[in-house]
Amino acid sequence: MAKKPKALALEHVAQHGCADLLEIVLFAPQGANEQDFVLGADVRFGSMLVSSEDWSRSVEIGLAKATLSLEFKGCDIDPTAQRLGDQKPFSAKTHVEHRQTSTKTLQMSAEGQVGATSVRSLVKAAGALSVAGKRASAVSHNETHTLDTRDDPVVSLSGNRWRFSSVAQTHMQSRYAGDEALCKVRVKTSPIDVEGRLSFQPKDIRIIDVEAPTALLDRFKMSPTKVAIAKILLMKHLQEINPITERGEAAVVVGCISKLRGEIKGED
Repeated sequence: MAKKPKALALEHVAQHGCADLLEIVLFAPQGANEQDFVLGADVRFGSMLVSSEDWSRSVEIGLAKATLSLEFKGCDIDPTAQRLGDQKPFSAKTHVEHRQTSTKTLQMSAEGQVGATSVRSLVKAAGALSVAGKRASAVSHNETHTLDTRDDPVVSLSGNRWRFSSVAQTHMQSRYAGDEALCKVRVKTSPIDVEGRLSFQPKDIRIIDVEAPTALLDRFKMSPTKVAIAKILLMKHLQEINPITERGEAAVVVGCISKLRGEIKGED
């Protein structure tokens, strides 16, 4: 009888930077053992209100895209198992059409000009009439590319990453992962650490609404009002709402970190 694998006790630790905007919780829905376990990730998105110090101006923001990155110690992803968001490459179809057209033109030589006044002259002129039938052909080439595309809210990427994106909406809302397994993890040594970072780029911020006094709105009539106000507030608050961001990673805002730590326990 095969020996039952020892249990791997996991402990979850979370660190939030933009809790209202995005959050992630790593978990093992089927439990874990010394050999492997299924890794799940509860990923949710919402909106965040950023206000000025005197609360006279505020902007509500959401996200159009975000990226989940995983780092492993003492374990790694099982490459033979299915991952959440795996998909085949898009297929492209090329339709090539050739068309050939022909035209005939009739030309009369200078000798064929009807300038005689007598019938005999006309007959002579008709005999000298040279009719040249020239065939001109032209070939047209049309090439049409048809790309079969599909938009998926969750896509598995290289480097142990997953991309989350809004598809039918301007920004992401509610739960984007959690019902299906993220991936399968192989245990190599104990203890293990799995760290998930949910991050976004400032360019992926979407403005939902802006509140400001009428006088302030009038000030920005010459430019897109919502964008102008949002930039003022976000430039000041981006670092404040993102205390996790490391130096040298200014282009990426880490909104939430989730960690699973585990050690192999003794026999049940």
